[in-house]
Amino acid sequence: MATRDERSVLEIVDEEGGEASEVKIAKCMGLRLDYVRTILGSMGRRDFIDIFTSGKIKLAEKGWKVLGKTPRLPYGAMPSGPPEPPEERYKRWLEGKAPPKPKEEKTSEKKDAATILRETSWENLSPRERLMKWTGQ
Repeated sequence: MATRDERSVLEIVDEEGGEASEVKIAKCMGLRLDYVRTILGSMGRRDFIDIFTSGKIKLAEKGWKVLGKTPRLPYGAMPSGPPEPPEERYKRWLEGKAPPKPKEEKTSEKKDAATILRETSWENLSPRERLMKWTGQ
């Protein structure tokens, strides 16, 4: 259950399109930023909102439920495929399996052990090449 201030935060973020900044929330509520950050931290720990390091606040699924709404889909986004029937979802949950995803065909060449060792070995590389490989550049 959300407090009055927490519900106000959720309503403000909802009015802003599902995401807002800490500063915007503080201004709309007429409260100091440090107090609003305390409220937001509490809400983040309880999964009402997602807090990003940039100061952006986004409503989480639990926050949408408190408001009695469903999350908005991004513009142009469509749910992929028909919804999974509840019986199949429950059966999959009991088995501990992830939802089925279409598999992509991969064509890979079989490599012998010497080729793999040569490609992954660092001993034949100069110090500069080792650094480049290690840093991924």
